[in-house]
Amino acid sequence: MTSRKKFDQWSYFEGRGLEDGFECSWVEAPDYRALVTALRVEETLACDLNQAWRWYLPYSDEHVVWVAEQSPGWVKLFTVSGLFPWRALESLPQPGGRAYHLLCFAGEVSEPVYVNGGEWEDIPEDHWDRPRQEGAGLVGSSDLAQEMNFYLAALAYTTGRFVDDTWFTTPGLLCRIPEGAWPRG
Repeated sequence: MTSRKKFDQWSYFEGRGLEDGFECSWVEAPDYRALVTALRVEETLACDLNQAWRWYLPYSDEHVVWVAEQSPGWVKLFTVSGLFPWRALESLPQPGGRAYHLLCFAGEVSEPVYVNGGEWEDIPEDHWDRPRQEGAGLVGSSDLAQEMNFYLAALAYTTGRFVDDTWFTTPGLLCRIPEGAWPRG
């Protein structure tokens, strides 16, 4: 796979109509099912993200997240409906583990947030070195795509997996998080 193709991760979301509201977390954890339990979900449905996106409503009041393995030791949590209770990230990683959260709504990208060992921290500067050196932020059809490709590349280097078609076909669980399970904001 060429570097350009590897870095053009945002196009996979654009091609599926998921670019209007993108919210995803990556959590260091041994098993995605354990994370589902820790999220305090009410209902689950086994499916992949291609199936889960039928419930895609980025501006909904109902909070639905798809949870699956990202790579060994990492779990991805893609918000399908509503907003992810990002405050839950303090509690989700394994002890001493890390979590990242990336949000893009209505063409605006928020710099990723980071939890390390249960504490919110600035992302270490060297986290950005490799994607910067390899030009990940220069790939994409728009400024938004280039910014998202840069952030997604940094996360891929950390978690061990780039977004491609198989990212969407990984078995996982669609989960409804009940109102009040986590503080919002």
